[in-house]
Amino acid sequence: MGRIFKTPSDDSTEATLRAMHTQNTLDNYYEKGWGWLRTILFTLFAVLATSLWEKHTDASVWDNTVEWFVGKVEDLGNWILGLF
Repeated sequence: MGRIFKTPSDDSTEATLRAMHTQNTLDNYYEKGWGWLRTILFTLFAVLATSLWEKHTDASVWDNTVEWFVGKVEDLGNWILGLF
């Protein structure tokens, strides 16, 4: 008799469920491992591509981002002051 089902005729059902669980566990490990690997590879590619772009142009992603954020804060401040 199986551990899950308590009748001798249900042994094949339990074996099937156990095999499905094992396969599902292996699939989860594969998907998580491949997902992390893709994340690391694409992040590395994005960093290298950005560095290459910054090297060959006068643009700076960091400076542009900071300038954009400061501009948005100034616009917000002007909008709030305009309410009074």
